[in-house]
Amino acid sequence: MALKTYHNKVHFLTGYVEYLLDQGIQSEEYYLGDASRFIRYLLANSTEDDVRRFIEQSAVSAYYRKRLEKTLRKFFAFCGERLAIECPQK
Repeated sequence: MALKTYHNKVHFLTGYVEYLLDQGIQSEEYYLGDASRFIRYLLANSTEDDVRRFIEQSAVSAYYRKRLEKTLRKFFAFCGERLAIECPQK
């Protein structure tokens, strides 16, 4: 059995595309489209409390907490402006 290696810096969607290619998927369009719809659903149904809990659980330092709040604000702005998804704001 081959050992699986996980890299800390591999981002979720990049890792998923690599997984699909490793599985021999010729066209990832349907797979990414369905994953994208699921992520949109999760975003549209998350609450401000969900975001707050995520930040509290993820932020290991005050610096990272501030950075995470900043990057999530930008991500939520993108979701609202480009995807018409209303996201909870923190």
